[in-house]
Amino acid sequence: MERNVLLLYMSPFGKNPNIHTQTNEAAVLELKKHKEGLDCILALCSELVRTSPTVHLPDGKTCTTVEYFRDVFLPSAGIPAERLVVIPVPDSMDDKAQFRAISLLLGKIEAEDTLSIDLSGGMRDTAMLLVTAARCMRDLRGVETRRVIYSELLPDGTSRIHDSSQLYSLFDLITAMDEFFSTGTAQKLKGYLWSEGESDPALHTLLARINQFSDDLALCRVQALNEDLSQIAQALQAPPKESKNLTSLFFHLLNDRFRTEFEGLLASPKNNLPALVSWCTEHGMYQQALTLLCEQMPTYVCRHLFVQPTETGWAYLAEQNQNKGKAWVYPLFHFHFCRLTLMQKEYPYTTDLRLTHSKDDADGNMLFGVANSKEMHAYMDTILASGQLVIDPEVRWQIEDAALFYQCVMQYRNQINHASDTAFGLQSDRILPLDTAHIEQTLQDVADYLQEIRPMKPDVPQGVKALPVTKTIPAGAAPNL
Repeated sequence: MERNVLLLYMSPFGKNPNIHTQTNEAAVLELKKHKEGLDCILALCSELVRTSPTVHLPDGKTCTTVEYFRDVFLPSAGIPAERLVVIPVPDSMDDKAQFRAISLLLGKIEAEDTLSIDLSGGMRDTAMLLVTAARCMRDLRGVETRRVIYSELLPDGTSRIHDSSQLYSLFDLITAMDEFFSTGTAQKLKGYLWSEGESDPALHTLLARINQFSDDLALCRVQALNEDLSQIAQALQAPPKESKNLTSLFFHLLNDRFRTEFEGLLASPKNNLPALVSWCTEHGMYQQALTLLCEQMPTYVCRHLFVQPTETGWAYLAEQNQNKGKAWVYPLFHFHFCRLTLMQKEYPYTTDLRLTHSKDDADGNMLFGVANSKEMHAYMDTILASGQLVIDPEVRWQIEDAALFYQCVMQYRNQINHASDTAFGLQSDRILPLDTAHIEQTLQDVADYLQEIRPMKPDVPQGVKALPVTKTIPAGAAPNL
């Protein structure tokens, strides 16, 4: 059953003999004016208001504040006395008492309830306690808080109501900001804008661009990311309007934080792979970071270090149907740096690059294994001697590092995609540990490596014609290199 529930800390009846009122009364009367009404009042009541007969009634009798509130005030306001639920608390609450008070409050709030909070009464930490309870119920049971108010008792005995609902709603802004800086999505921020009536078109446009970027990352639409970043850069150039309220002020500050957040990504849109990988890693988007590296790392490395197939190597790659129409950089990395180095036996070249779970293939671990630096160096010796590759010998160790990192990228993608397979949990020095800490460290190591080679330019050996990194392989045809 849906209920409108008021949370309050009951204040003692006013000690001024000329003022016959109790602080929480004004809030109750204010909420009663609204069509929703009040179905339940959850009142934290100290020992003082429960046991001390400090209220002098017109008939000469005395009673406690709770008795006055329940038996005199509520009936006069047209509210049934049974709607008051007394939650006993001590006069002064330590951590243990606060824990008990929140526990009792939470136990009496139902999932269908809508809350209001009266901050008029209690000690200085009481307001935080009531707000904490409300936020817990919002996050745990979806209970929304409609209004947060407090009353100011004036010298003439009247009360002035203050509405702090907008201030309370800033908690939603904080949650939305936390979501963005944790996950990279601005959906909650955009929703908060609309809910608060914030109409600044510059902010709405910026959040829309950020959401598109986040969506493309989540769906691994790698080719769209540079355009997304270009749109974000353009949106950031439009300043938000002047701050006129607290919400606008926070969004104005947030806009500055967006500039800092995307600074690395926008610095060099065509060469920002390290920044993209780091950004994804910081936001826990590991699969997206691996996909970025799988698709873009070969081109990135070949733009900074000289390595390419010879005529013989090109001819071999061109024989493979799966390479048709692809830029040569990806087949080169996929074949030379990701497959052959995994093999523990002397295999001849084969047109089928797929590896199996066969027990003959490195104890069935071939699909999930990676080489070590010694094996990579020995493999490079072999492949250079066989005339398959040509490299700048001055950067050989950087090329070998790129090959080893690329293996880690591909094998982590394989492990994640086959996490429920028999390879999950295999123990071997060739199997990468499948946990977020190791994946995150690997991704950051790769990003650092890519950042390190970023200033470098390929040094083409004398007598060698450099292949454009965009040149595609037509099946069965070898170019004049």
